[in-house]
Amino acid sequence: MQQQENRIKVCFIVPEKAEDTATHFAHKWEMIQELKNTVEFLSYWPNGLDVFRIIWARMRGCSTYYVHYSFKGALLAIITTSVFGGRVFYWNCGMPWLYKRGWFEERLFWFILRHTILVIGTDGLANEYADRYGLDKKNIRVVPNYIRVSRMQGVLKTDARKELNLPQDKKIVLFLHHLSRRKGADLLPEIIKEFKDRDDVLFVIVGDGPERKKIELRITNYELGEKVQFKGRVPNNRTQLYFVAADVYLMPSEEEGMPNALLEAMAAGVPFVASDVAAVREMTPPDTAEFVLPYGDTKAFAEKIEKLLADEELRKRIASEEWEWVQRYDVSVIAEKFLKLLQE
Repeated sequence: MQQQENRIKVCFIVPEKAEDTATHFAHKWEMIQELKNTVEFLSYWPNGLDVFRIIWARMRGCSTYYVHYSFKGALLAIITTSVFGGRVFYWNCGMPWLYKRGWFEERLFWFILRHTILVIGTDGLANEYADRYGLDKKNIRVVPNYIRVSRMQGVLKTDARKELNLPQDKKIVLFLHHLSRRKGADLLPEIIKEFKDRDDVLFVIVGDGPERKKIELRITNYELGEKVQFKGRVPNNRTQLYFVAADVYLMPSEEEGMPNALLEAMAAGVPFVASDVAAVREMTPPDTAEFVLPYGDTKAFAEKIEKLLADEELRKRIASEEWEWVQRYDVSVIAEKFLKLLQE
């Protein structure tokens, strides 16, 4: 009982409520679970009555706010702590400079960065944000993204394919992400087209988004329908089966931060071919560097996928390296860094 009373109180603000979401926000609940005996998380999402609960959290003795991406949540936390005292940590990890925002939204983003302690995934991205936004490095903390590594293991490939109704005799390339240009979804038809004469390769596309109809149309026009299965949105707690079922994970993104999907692929022992953007090269084993490619080079992506599919021993060696490497991003390891952040 005494331990419960001595827990640190943190107002944890996430963009959406659902724990069974198809987004990476699902991993935030893993951290909450990991630290439940040390930290009392008051978890809210900046909509409806929770707007008032976020303010009321300060009255309940919560002086630390941790905001994950949400502009509205960050603004509420800044206003609350400026009036009643406290501090605000703000997680933002991506390449926001690539995309033009409206004047007000961009000014709001700069305001948030200057009135919070920025938390970001890697040292490289910390330096990038400091340079681009003129931030003092003393106000930036590096805490990597994380997953529950064990959640991605313990299932056989044959069993995963059987449950998902995927063929046992095909080599499967998986794209599991938002179907948007940011995530390189628009490049999928061009990459898949390189395998038009391969009857033994199947591309499985998991996710939904604004590019889906365009992708489906181009797949049809290229007469690639038999080589592709669209699975739509899948809750994050079901992604394990898709990663385990795959032979190669494909991530041709234009923009990333420190992608959880890549951590999931490594934890499942799936070799990847990914764009060299943001933290991708920092967060992956050095021996996989040849599979981290310039964004947009669809022929190079196809060539590296082909290399992996053609060499089972290479895939096994990479899987072993990934399993060892990804342990450093297990939630149990990162929880210690996160706790130190809260104890500052």
